[in-house]
Amino acid sequence: MQGTEHATPVYVNESGTDGPTALVVGGVHGDERPGYLAAERLRSRVPDAGTLVVLPRANQVAIERDTREGKNGDLNRQFPPGKAPETELAEEIWDFVRGTDPDVFVDLHRSVGIYRRHDASVGQAIFPAEVDDAPGVAEAVVDRLNSDAVPWYMPLHEFVRGNTITGEKPMLVHKVVGELDRPGYIVETTRFLVDTETQTKWLTEAATALLARHGVDLSNGEEAATEGGS
Repeated sequence: MQGTEHATPVYVNESGTDGPTALVVGGVHGDERPGYLAAERLRSRVPDAGTLVVLPRANQVAIERDTREGKNGDLNRQFPPGKAPETELAEEIWDFVRGTDPDVFVDLHRSVGIYRRHDASVGQAIFPAEVDDAPGVAEAVVDRLNSDAVPWYMPLHEFVRGNTITGEKPMLVHKVVGELDRPGYIVETTRFLVDTETQTKWLTEAATALLARHGVDLSNGEEAATEGGS
């Protein structure tokens, strides 16, 4: 939405070699700083093959306000599968997603508590689509994070694989799964006893590992991205 308060940058990194397209989104909820900070860390990464597209600050107004919701409520409840998005911002984002036509989609978030430990919390979990081997990929990445990223003295914060995404709820990743039938993931960390830097690092490592298993390998360094508008 160029020229409006919702305008936000998009980063497109093409490897120059044929391969899949990955789309990473952060900042759907403006008060979840690790989500958009992790996406911003990925925005200049160029894959060995294929293309990485990053929308790090999807809900610019909410980010600037440091609130979960923007001007028109919870953005991540405005993407009903099989129907038109419910707000102008949601429609703009969905048009962008469809135009990107991603082979894999990752949405980065931060919860208050820990999944299956705290009521109504979803932190420290990866939620995969019921598409292809996405559940198996999520399990493998969970194992890697718990082995390599989460310290041994923080067993409470070990990641788990969450429930599968069926494409039925009015959330962005559900719309990707339900309408595009592509592997999609929500990655959630927690602010419970964890600082922002650690949360951001975990989200960055989780996204990087998920993309690698879909053929978008970011392990060979960074380059400047091509920035577009949204």
